[in-house]
Amino acid sequence: MANAYDEVRYPSQSQHYTHPAKMSALACLFDRPFAPPGNCRVLEIGCGDGTNLMSMAATAPQSQFVGFDLSEAATAAGRAAAAAAGLDNVELSVMNILDAPDSLGEFDYVIAHGVYAWVPAEVREALMRLIGRVLAPSGLAFVSYNAMPGCRIRQMVRDILRECLRDITDIGEKMSAAKQCLEMFTATWSEGDPVQNALRTEVSKTLLRPPEVLFHDEMGEIFEPQFVGHVAAHGKKHGLQYLCDCQPLLSNEGFFPSDEKKALRERAGDDWVRFEQLHDFATLLRFRETVFCRDDGPINRRADWTRLRKLHAQGRFVQAPAEEAKPGMFAFRIMSDMSLSTPDASLADLLTRIGAVDPGSIPLANELTGQEMGDAILRLFLVGSLSLQAEALPFTLTPGERPQVSGFARVQAARGDEYIASLRHTSVEVSGPEGRHFITLLDGTRTRRDLVTAMVDFTGMPEQAVEARMNIALDGLAKSALLTR
Repeated sequence: MANAYDEVRYPSQSQHYTHPAKMSALACLFDRPFAPPGNCRVLEIGCGDGTNLMSMAATAPQSQFVGFDLSEAATAAGRAAAAAAGLDNVELSVMNILDAPDSLGEFDYVIAHGVYAWVPAEVREALMRLIGRVLAPSGLAFVSYNAMPGCRIRQMVRDILRECLRDITDIGEKMSAAKQCLEMFTATWSEGDPVQNALRTEVSKTLLRPPEVLFHDEMGEIFEPQFVGHVAAHGKKHGLQYLCDCQPLLSNEGFFPSDEKKALRERAGDDWVRFEQLHDFATLLRFRETVFCRDDGPINRRADWTRLRKLHAQGRFVQAPAEEAKPGMFAFRIMSDMSLSTPDASLADLLTRIGAVDPGSIPLANELTGQEMGDAILRLFLVGSLSLQAEALPFTLTPGERPQVSGFARVQAARGDEYIASLRHTSVEVSGPEGRHFITLLDGTRTRRDLVTAMVDFTGMPEQAVEARMNIALDGLAKSALLTR
């Protein structure tokens, strides 16, 4: 039976934090067991067309990826894409959460992205019950949801839209009218009134999102943002324990308590979930990506630098010119607007080498010389300056004579997707038909000369110009973690 997601396709992309290599790194930091990301079973509940699963499957051919969704159109498209990409480790089906059978088996990683806050209470209950039933003893479950109280303002936007659009049944007309409605009210709200100005800001952000997202989120039948404390309690009812949020900064107070949040910690006592809830009240956080583990004992939330030795580190560190560094300091540029300095030569050497292999990673097993250096790496992770993963992911930084991208990336390019799944489980924007056509050619059978000839035929450009552009394009694909060789 068709549903809203059959009528309007929700845009699908890789969800970075859902990759087992990322989730397992968090488990490692909290001294929890985890299955090897390269050899595990993954279930995605509400998988849509399977884009997220297939992006992961391309990096882990020994793992099994199972997904189900209510949308017949989406799952059919996903099965066709998996077959075309040669991903025989992906299985997609049409299923209602309420009807999930025992035969699904046990899973090391369970993902429910964009489901929990958009379904009725009975389905939320079935979702958490299912996770509790299928999660392996050392398993990890990812559940994302719009968070309260920060999302109260999105509920106000929803109230306005549902009232203004209540008599419109045509989907195209409804999406067009939604934009007009929001623009009309934005023009009437005063910047001088705090509440009205907050709504102006919210609507401005809303109008930047694809209309399909607005249709399913604010305009959907169910839109019920959740309190993290309630979600944690719901998980506990089904044998699950709140581990952390995937957003690294939200774990900072456990590892490195600050004076700034001392009052919140004292009010929460030893109850970490209560601290997280108080934090949401203080910051008005609006989205959470919660990780659950089995409720089988306490979680160690204190920093232990030795755990980092089990992980790999990735980051974009570029050593700054000498004139930018103070005497005795090593300076790095992290992003266009961020920098860091350290007097530690060993740490500077490690950051230089991490930056040199970006977007690849470096195993930390033999790199950390002690607590000071380990704590520095952990702090860089918590503030988002580098990422940690339990295993290296399979891509090359050096394009070969017969360059190749994953089969799934070629399928995405062939169907005209603007965002292509990288082998780091991120989405890479590839704009224009030339770039997408070039990716479809990279199946490992064509030499560079063959590729030049094919692109000359496709573009009509001079051979020399195509050859120069192709080399630049291949280097760019390598730096985007799209090439397998």
